[in-house]
Amino acid sequence: MSIVYLTSTSGAPGVSTLATALTLNWPRPALLLEADTAKTSHILSGYLRGQYQHVQSLTEAAIANLRGGLDGEILFAQTISLGEGRYVIPGFNDLGGARGTTSSFWANLLRALEQLPRTAGAPDLDIIVDAGRFAPGDPRNPLIAAADAVLVVTGNTLPDIHALYAASSSFGTTLEAAGHKDYLGLTITTSPLRGQGYSATEISAKTGMPFIGALPWDPATAAHYSHGAAAPAKRSPYSKALTEIITTLESDLAGRRYTPTAQD
Repeated sequence: MSIVYLTSTSGAPGVSTLATALTLNWPRPALLLEADTAKTSHILSGYLRGQYQHVQSLTEAAIANLRGGLDGEILFAQTISLGEGRYVIPGFNDLGGARGTTSSFWANLLRALEQLPRTAGAPDLDIIVDAGRFAPGDPRNPLIAAADAVLVVTGNTLPDIHALYAASSSFGTTLEAAGHKDYLGLTITTSPLRGQGYSATEISAKTGMPFIGALPWDPATAAHYSHGAAAPAKRSPYSKALTEIITTLESDLAGRRYTPTAQD
């Protein structure tokens, strides 16, 4: 099992869209975990276009955790299939509960993820975490610390870079404490505003975060993953960039794969 944790520091740079795209194009079986505590599910109303009621959710996992019964079987019961070897656990359907989560809940959720192949009969899954926006003291730190790659998604304008720079030390501190400071990477979504964007080299140098890949301004392709629009052409700019990011991640993840410690 590998954990790829996606987050941002400001605005809407496309974390949910990229997380969905990675899950659907990942070379191994994958589970998208919607762990954003600031909004309800994006994929249910977006890529899945309202075909499912918000019944399966992290809210059910949180309730099971309060009762002391959160395990792999209960967690896997919250999944929706996105196709062969592709799953999603939709986010919270109650924002009050989402914002009230603690680090102990996320630690218990991590243990339940570890148990999936043993207790739920699930395949060996890589976990793609859509975490939305990061904040210092984030209670989801157990997931960040366990991640094999942490991707910070940002735009390339000055406001984006300012917010990223302000948060960069917090990322470093969290990952350094886990012994994984070099697992941090930067993914940039380019702005359509002419003359407003900064290069990957400039942003990486300013923040100290290594560059993983850039996603071009390609709204037609991105809409497939964000709003369930028609499937994109394999040669579209977004699709090509996505393939390059996955290739880079696969190379980085080799030898890093997270090994569960709990043997329940």
